[in-house]
Amino acid sequence: MEIQTLYQLKSKFVAREVGNELILVPLTGNVAQMNELFTLNETAKFIWENSTEETTIEDMENAITETFTIDRETAMKDIENFLKQLEKFLIKK
Repeated sequence: MEIQTLYQLKSKFVAREVGNELILVPLTGNVAQMNELFTLNETAKFIWENSTEETTIEDMENAITETFTIDRETAMKDIENFLKQLEKFLIKK
């Protein structure tokens, strides 16, 4: 999954903050599917909240390294892991 696809998917979820995590609930039609929740940790929450239609993977990598003071390799792994997890979640639906 590309990072630009993430922005397009946002309208298919309801997001609610619980503590430091963000809970995503998929929508089918206009109905929330409460039996299928996706919990985001702090890094995934940051990616979700900061992706726009114009965001590139490099933009997100830079934003994560600046926000969390981690190296670029770790930031890229975090982005890739989040996108893979979200893709798996969407496939199993």
